[in-house]
Amino acid sequence: MYKLLCACLWLTCAQYGAKGQDFEVPDATVEAFFPSGLKVSIPDQKGITLFAFHGKINEEMIGREAGMFSRDITKPKDGRWTFYDSMAKLAVGDILYYWTYADYFDGERKLGYPKDDQVFEVKELLPKPGRKPTTTSTTPPSIPVVVTTPPSAECKPSVTTVRGKNSCKGKLIFHSHFENFLENRDKLWTVQTRFASEPDFEFVIYEDNPQTLSIHNGRLIIKPILTDSIYGEGFVARPGTLDLGERCTGIKSIECCQNLVGRQIIPPVMSSQLTTKGKFSFKYGRIDIRAKLPKGDWLYPELFLNSENEEYGSGYESGQIRVAFLGGNEDTNKKLQGGLILGNSLAARKYAMKSIDQYQSWTNEYHNFSVLWKPDSISLKVDNVVFGSIFPPNRGFWSLASNLNLKNSERWKQGSKMAPFDKEMNIVVGVGAGGHNFEDRSDNTKPWINSQVLSQKNFYKARNSWEATWGKEAQMEVEYVKVWALDE
Repeated sequence: MYKLLCACLWLTCAQYGAKGQDFEVPDATVEAFFPSGLKVSIPDQKGITLFAFHGKINEEMIGREAGMFSRDITKPKDGRWTFYDSMAKLAVGDILYYWTYADYFDGERKLGYPKDDQVFEVKELLPKPGRKPTTTSTTPPSIPVVVTTPPSAECKPSVTTVRGKNSCKGKLIFHSHFENFLENRDKLWTVQTRFASEPDFEFVIYEDNPQTLSIHNGRLIIKPILTDSIYGEGFVARPGTLDLGERCTGIKSIECCQNLVGRQIIPPVMSSQLTTKGKFSFKYGRIDIRAKLPKGDWLYPELFLNSENEEYGSGYESGQIRVAFLGGNEDTNKKLQGGLILGNSLAARKYAMKSIDQYQSWTNEYHNFSVLWKPDSISLKVDNVVFGSIFPPNRGFWSLASNLNLKNSERWKQGSKMAPFDKEMNIVVGVGAGGHNFEDRSDNTKPWINSQVLSQKNFYKARNSWEATWGKEAQMEVEYVKVWALDE
């Protein structure tokens, strides 16, 4: 599968010319804090309209990849453009590999400028911003003492954490129903506006569009449609560029702008996806989702838990928990799946997935999908029936590296046996289409091959066959999403 860099924003673009070419992204100041925290900033200069930071700890970046840390900063504060991650943990001697990027307006045009191949070695840890260091006779003055307030008698602390803090046993820590979603959605959710990219390379543009995202009878409706139905017949294969602009919620370098290169095309499907990233994340607990899954060729539900801070690496290097998953095709929608994704390889995608079959499609009616996530296991339920339990190997999931062709799983040794499933995760709700979530088939009934550059175009060429299966049932309907703290 290909990756596109934006011809309209990046250094490779034709617009990079004489005007503004003297601009250079300022050198970044990097600060690492104890017990956790990473800050990377550049000084504000007239003309800068956006700053982006991408980095990895103790692992070199491969070109302009997203990295373990990946964020766009849209406003300066106190004279600087600042990336800050309060949960990032670094130690003296760690190496931060990173690249930065800035949008710069020269008075006529806004151009994009990257600054590649930067390296920072942590030589000291600074007191965390906003925390007054407390010292004792046995604690060096430069190291702050963390004081925690004991829980009240009414709250018995759970192993469940919410944004870094322990919750109370059995507490309802997240509840999203959708009666007032349009008025209150920004408190809990971000509606994605971006092009799909790795690790699944689905053939989708995620949009905040009333044709793909709506509320009906208090339920969230996500309906995939053809991109051509919005922009005009044949648009996706027509020479040109589609720039999501300032609305984009994705990574500037990958997910905000695409143009036709050679025989490639714009993603032919438009859908919607919501995430709680940056607003709600938790570690260990029970998530319940009541939903009616989408039916239609090459569609699938996105009811996932994704790593909040990607401490173990980007994408599946930090794991994914699937609450419910199935292909919407007639030959796959009777097999409901759930479980863990450990990596990009086919073996890593299948190893920890469990399934339950029935005679009729799981898409025909509403079901209750649940995951019980504990410090030593993960169990899956549908309508209160357990259909799978997953336990880590004795040495942890990292020990499966050679069997599953895992990359960078060595860093899982730094965590528990459950690593990478021992860090906080956020919730994803959406509908995808095509891409690497469907295995290649030897009988040629799948109109694309995952490894081919033209896979998206071949999928589009076969649209007369799969679009015909996208009726009203192609939409996913969600009644609620709830998360409970463990009561053990």
